[in-house]
Amino acid sequence: MKETLLIEFAVENGKNTTISIPDPRTDVTKADVSAAADEIVAKKAVLSAGNPVSAFKRAYVRTIEETELA
Repeated sequence: MKETLLIEFAVENGKNTTISIPDPRTDVTKADVSAAADEIVAKKAVLSAGNPVSAFKRAYVRTIEETELA
């Protein structure tokens, strides 16, 4: 199985953007992600189409199971 941590942000232009992090720690918590996301927003460290992210919206882990065809 492949896991990816997705972190969604609101952008100042009214749109949304998502950061994808492959193979996150298995013990990562919402509090961990929220703290990091708040710092990203405060420092305007991420731009989307030239606009800084303005708020953390949500975070989730996407799990994909691949089965090779025989």
